[in-house]
Amino acid sequence: MNLLFASKYYASYQSTEDRCFYLDFGHKMVKLSFCQLLSLRYKAKQLSSHDNLEYMLNHADVTLLTFCDKEHVVLLDTLQVLDFAELIQGTFAMMELNSVLAI
Repeated sequence: MNLLFASKYYASYQSTEDRCFYLDFGHKMVKLSFCQLLSLRYKAKQLSSHDNLEYMLNHADVTLLTFCDKEHVVLLDTLQVLDFAELIQGTFAMMELNSVLAI
């Protein structure tokens, strides 16, 4: 497994043998396909939107992130939501950079 990106709380890896991605949440390692990773990018954008963050700060301290057809559930606080959004953004940036360098 090759490390793609590491944020403060999380890390993402790419496995060329399995042709999949792994997200390390510290207490849980989750195996993802590329389609599932794309879905997580959409959820990360929603969770880190101004409206959602304002709602979290004013009404709820945590949010549930479900993914992989509700197979995995992760409880995130506001700082972890921001870090998760950074992880997903950094992961896709590194994949794009790796594809440019491979040419």
